[in-house]
Amino acid sequence: MSDLFSGFFDTGVIYDFLHAEGAAYLVTIFVILIAAKYIYDFFTPFKINQQLTEEDNKAVALSFAGYLLGVGIVVLGVFSTSAVINGPSDFYRDLLDTVIWGIIGILLLQIARVINDKLLLSKFNNVKELITDKNIGTGAVEFGSYVGAALIIYACLLGEDQSFAHGVASTLIYFVMGQIGFIIYGWIYQAISRYDLHAEIEKDNISAGVAFGLNLIAIAILLSGYIKLYDSVLGFLVWLIVSLFILAVSRYLVDKILLPGALLDEEISRDQNWGAALVEGCVAIGLSLILVPTFLG
Repeated sequence: MSDLFSGFFDTGVIYDFLHAEGAAYLVTIFVILIAAKYIYDFFTPFKINQQLTEEDNKAVALSFAGYLLGVGIVVLGVFSTSAVINGPSDFYRDLLDTVIWGIIGILLLQIARVINDKLLLSKFNNVKELITDKNIGTGAVEFGSYVGAALIIYACLLGEDQSFAHGVASTLIYFVMGQIGFIIYGWIYQAISRYDLHAEIEKDNISAGVAFGLNLIAIAILLSGYIKLYDSVLGFLVWLIVSLFILAVSRYLVDKILLPGALLDEEISRDQNWGAALVEGCVAIGLSLILVPTFLG
């Protein structure tokens, strides 16, 4: 019995995580987050401080939250390939890699924002919806776009074990392919929905934005799961088709089994039931998390 509780008061574990290297990484993370905020301000036609504090703009807050969460996911990907798991021998190089890849990831997230504006939600101006209309549905889609793009970048970083140039090239290739996957899924999602996605979001329908934003995260989980394990572009295209089918089936199951008695599309478009949208999106995310290890190993 004494052996059972002997480890409860072991002080050695405290020194395992309270060390100078950890503090340096923490400071680096804060520096990256501050840089992310200034880069966000630079690339957007509004100031985030004004929108969050003076305007109390919840749509911008939701979009910006997804952006910061995306930055955190990217930094986690950098840490997963650094001396945090490989030892302290290249500590300063790892700090530098964290900053460099953090900035690369932030810039890619800005590209994802432009793609979201011009292609995913191409029938209206995202900035107008966020700033003038304070459209939370648009903010929800941007949240999903940022997090989804970050998951793709994260997966690319986990496979970056060769030269810096090779890592940048592979990251860019799969980032572009991931964005293409988002766009194709946007078309499929619109095709299987009984309402006009763009029109509903533009009408400030929060439910439509929440459902689509969460589904973007779900498709990103499926695509990033493949990128972490395989390099074949052809295989990626096949897995994209499988992923699109999986999410279409997921939406059908929510409609017919989990929410019987009412059409999911009517709940979202007519009743603007964001609860139903939340169920749809979370089922898609949960199913994606389960199917990645099931199919990809």
